[in-house]
Amino acid sequence: MYANVKNKKNMTINDENISDKDKEALEHFLAGKERWNEYVRSHSETVCFHGVNFSEYLSFFDFNGYTFPSGGIEFTSASFSKDDDFGDKAVYFSDVDFGDGKVLFNGTSFGDNGVNFTRAVFGAGDVCFSGANFGGRDVDFENVNFGDRLVSFGKATFGKNEDKCRLSFNKSIFGEGDVSFKNVKFYADEVSFEYCEFKGHVLFQSLTDQKTLSKFSLRHSSFDKSLDISDNTFNCIPDLTNTKLTNQVSLDRMEISDNYPPKGDFDKSDGERLCRLKELAEANKNHQQALDFHVIEMRAKRYNTKLIKGKTPHMWLDILFDIACLYGQSIIRPVLSLIVLTIVCAFIYAYKSSLDYFPFCYGLLYSLSQVFSFVPTGRSTTIAILDKLFPCETIIPNGVYFLSLFQGVLSFVLVFLIGLGFRNRFRL
Repeated sequence: MYANVKNKKNMTINDENISDKDKEALEHFLAGKERWNEYVRSHSETVCFHGVNFSEYLSFFDFNGYTFPSGGIEFTSASFSKDDDFGDKAVYFSDVDFGDGKVLFNGTSFGDNGVNFTRAVFGAGDVCFSGANFGGRDVDFENVNFGDRLVSFGKATFGKNEDKCRLSFNKSIFGEGDVSFKNVKFYADEVSFEYCEFKGHVLFQSLTDQKTLSKFSLRHSSFDKSLDISDNTFNCIPDLTNTKLTNQVSLDRMEISDNYPPKGDFDKSDGERLCRLKELAEANKNHQQALDFHVIEMRAKRYNTKLIKGKTPHMWLDILFDIACLYGQSIIRPVLSLIVLTIVCAFIYAYKSSLDYFPFCYGLLYSLSQVFSFVPTGRSTTIAILDKLFPCETIIPNGVYFLSLFQGVLSFVLVFLIGLGFRNRFRL
């Protein structure tokens, strides 16, 4: 399919945004692939289609196999939006050779019907899609060669609020230039950069609306320089498994949303992805972030093994560890549990006392002595307070001994969890 001009044999270009020279180029561009490619062979200078609304001239947006002049091409603020219901209104730049000049799609609107740049080849110039709007359908940049200069998608928008779409850069090659997706708006459901080659610095910093993502994958890709995914909160587990990382990966202030998993079901590969993220956080000496990933990793592994025969006791122990102290991260949980346990036991000891009044102070002292039974003074305090709770009695209720034993064991566990929390919090 080629770009189809509306049924006009002698089209007049009335666009005031472009020069007369570019109007001539536009006439050839709208006439189809053969005529345009023939024009390019004799014209190497830069062509500017700034602000052109191609829906005024074309019924379809298929530029498959077009070549562009070595001087560069500019589609800044152009529009490929088509609102009628007739035909395929997706924008096709597949198998296009963009030449060695700059390629600018800054602020371009591609409409809501899909975009395809499969196997496109960019040359020695910068490639800029900054601020471009890719609409609400699938966007395909698979097997694209982006050349060796800057590639920028900064502040571009993929998808729409009410729609889900897929964005794929799989098997694409990015040259020596830096690659920036900073402040990109991802309304997409899935974003995939699998099997890609990045030879320059790569930036995915401060993505917007990435909480809509159910997949963000860099799996099997190679990075020759730094990778920055900082300042993001994902509602999925970013996949960096099997990646080749030569330099440091920046994960500063990158978090997994508290709502993950959104439907309560962990994916079977979540444990592997989280293990990789934890490994990268530890390599960056970010101990707290590694602990955060560890918590989600343990929950994912627990979910994926809960139906396996023989795992039930381990699963319940794992759940209790999670509830009690968030796998050793929380200090306040075991502290509050210890305080509640001590006060409840103090009331029980006072209630069981043989005294004529309610000796809560004695009960509290005895309860505290069980908490710190490993301290030498705690043992002597236990005997002295027990005599005050049950004076002139040779037989103390068995329930008091059982409760003392239970409290002592549980208190020791809670004190251990408090120490574990401090150790993890202040570990150097």
